[in-house]
Amino acid sequence: MAINLHRPISLMNNPRGGAAGIIIALVLVLALAGGGGFLAYGKYFKKEPLRSKLASLKVKGELIRFTHDQVSGALYRNMIMLDDILVMMDAELDRLKRIGKKFPNQRGIVASQTEEMQKARERMARVLIDVNATLEKMYVTWLVDRSEGTGQIRSQKGTLTRQLADAIRGEAVLIGRIRTNPDAAS
Repeated sequence: MAINLHRPISLMNNPRGGAAGIIIALVLVLALAGGGGFLAYGKYFKKEPLRSKLASLKVKGELIRFTHDQVSGALYRNMIMLDDILVMMDAELDRLKRIGKKFPNQRGIVASQTEEMQKARERMARVLIDVNATLEKMYVTWLVDRSEGTGQIRSQKGTLTRQLADAIRGEAVLIGRIRTNPDAAS
């Protein structure tokens, strides 16, 4: 049996289509890798744009940006989370008021829940207001004297972050009850 060394073997002209199958498989693998990369980017790497204001409290956008850029990312995230919780509590208070109007004979049930929610909201709002007042002082100090402002940031950022985290943790049961109620979102 003689082997023809002068005629190259073409994989694409293979009568069984072996090379075409390999190319199709390669394209599918690359498409899956690209799709997986896109999903991973969207879930783990894509960052939410910085907020420039809080819904529950009037705060200058530059103060929020200062908190994120110069003070602490954790403090910024706690501040945003507490703001979101306060907005959620406002929506729940509105829902409870609607229920109270709809069922005036059950006023006692609704009134106790409303009172508890208002007290919790006031406590959390007070912490957010106090932290923002401290941040504003730090920001002005930082604008006037960077070294002194940086010293204040280093000494107080952990305390401020813990204050916000403690406020959220202190009302965790109430927050969990709101979040697990499917009607609370409406």
